[in-house]
Amino acid sequence: MLSLSPQCPVHGRTLHRETCRACNAAYMRGYLQDRRRRRPAREIWERARKRARRLNLTFNLPRDSIVIPPSCPVLGLPLQTGGKRSERSPSLDRIRPQDGYVVGNVRVVSDRANRLKGALDLPRLEARAAAARGVRRQEYDRLVEYVRRETLLSEVRAKAALGGRTGQEWDKIARFLEKAFVRADWAR
Repeated sequence: MLSLSPQCPVHGRTLHRETCRACNAAYMRGYLQDRRRRRPAREIWERARKRARRLNLTFNLPRDSIVIPPSCPVLGLPLQTGGKRSERSPSLDRIRPQDGYVVGNVRVVSDRANRLKGALDLPRLEARAAAARGVRRQEYDRLVEYVRRETLLSEVRAKAALGGRTGQEWDKIARFLEKAFVRADWAR
């Protein structure tokens, strides 16, 4: 089952999970590493669910809602799964941090982009972009563009939620924008 070969500091590779805590811990480390490598989107979802519970945030993401694009939609970095955490690791961004982990408010981005953005709102991101220089300025400019785009999409979705004939038209626009943004992100 495990592609890794767990090793206990006491018993070596012969594990005695039923009687030795160190053996069981070694097995579980290997199991969890293997699971993160095989199903990274599921692991991102589970970590988000635990984080939402710990931070008392709303969480209503279906299990299959996390899709890891080939590259970061913000910075264009190719995303790498399965290894140790790096700036190219996939990370779940809450576009509007106060809204929690809800459908339409999350996007998989690179760990680098998510750390740069943090819990900053659009005005604070714009201020950081104006103060930054060089490559950092380019990264913040791309973050500003990303947050503006996602804010527009959330406003269109809010209008679509009003219902009626007008809401149906706004829903069409929201679906079109979502597809266009995803296509543009995956093309980077």
